Amino acid sequence: MGRKLLVTGGLLRENGYELGDGKSNGEAVLMRLCLSSGNMDKVISMKKGNSNYPNVHPNLQFTVADIEGDNLWLATDTEIYLYDYGSLDLLEIFSHPCFHNIHSVTVRNEYLYVTSTGLDNVVILNKYDGSIVEIINAQGKDPWHRFKRDFDYRKIHSTRPHDCHPNYVFFVNNVPWVTRCTQEDAVCLSDFSKTINISGNKTISVHDGVIKGKSVFFTSVDGCIIEASTESMQVVDVLDLNKLKGFGGVRGWCRGLFVDKDLFYVSFSRIRKTNSISKLRWLIGSEKRIHEFSSVLVIDRKNNEIVKVYDFLDGTIDTIYSILLEPEN
Repeated sequence: MGRKLLVTGGLLRENGYELGDGKSNGEAVLMRLCLSSGNMDKVISMKKGNSNYPNVHPNLQFTVADIEGDNLWLATDTEIYLYDYGSLDLLEIFSHPCFHNIHSVTVRNEYLYVTSTGLDNVVILNKYDGSIVEIINAQGKDPWHRFKRDFDYRKIHSTRPHDCHPNYVFFVNNVPWVTRCTQEDAVCLSDFSKTINISGNKTISVHDGVIKGKSVFFTSVDGCIIEASTESMQVVDVLDLNKLKGFGGVRGWCRGLFVDKDLFYVSFSRIRKTNSISKLRWLIGSEKRIHEFSSVLVIDRKNNEIVKVYDFLDGTIDTIYSILLEPEN
């Protein structure tokens, strides 16, 4: 049957930009991509919100997921779902008033690390009952220095601007780190003096934090893979995918990354309008063709060449957050 990847994200609303921040996606989708055939099918879809979302125009998307054996931990803007992937039975739903614009869930031992991006916090949950163990502000400040403890942030669409916009938790020597878009870095959650300056002096959003050996790999929205050493915590290499043969113009927002030996699977979301103009600054003056679809590119990192391109057609997925290897049944 061949290996398959799971791709998380959402489908854009036709008028999402006009509606305003936090309303862009109208359907959360989990796609399955067969690498040998290129076949794509929709595994899980969510088209309606509930009491844990704004009453009108909820932003419906599956953000960065994590897999633990047969358990699929799937994040939305305001909820964490636990699925048994073999049966696709929904086992648990965890949600708290301090959840807003969640960008990722990472499972580690008995804990879930949830990036509540809209509140600039990382919320640590007990994975068995969903209770809150700790809330860590991604700048090391009091988690409630800007926000109210007794307010339900799930019910509002946007809290922009964000002080740090944490989006992806990863572990170096069992210690949690998180990427921060505003600071363009990654920071250690147990020692905020330790950081990795990911994108240098350019203003561009950073994502991911995929560990491979003694390296951690990040993506940047403008289409770069950035490698840092987990020993020196310094950037050691930057691969600009835009310069590779066959890249094909402007592909969109580069975010999800899956590493399999020397093959790097990198996802690109369709370009959408945004009120955060700085995030599109890398497009200004570009005369390249803007790619019509979201896509996953397979990069041979040893030779720095594109070996395969998978385009997702209309009605499948527009916004992509993560790429994972499908659990074997």
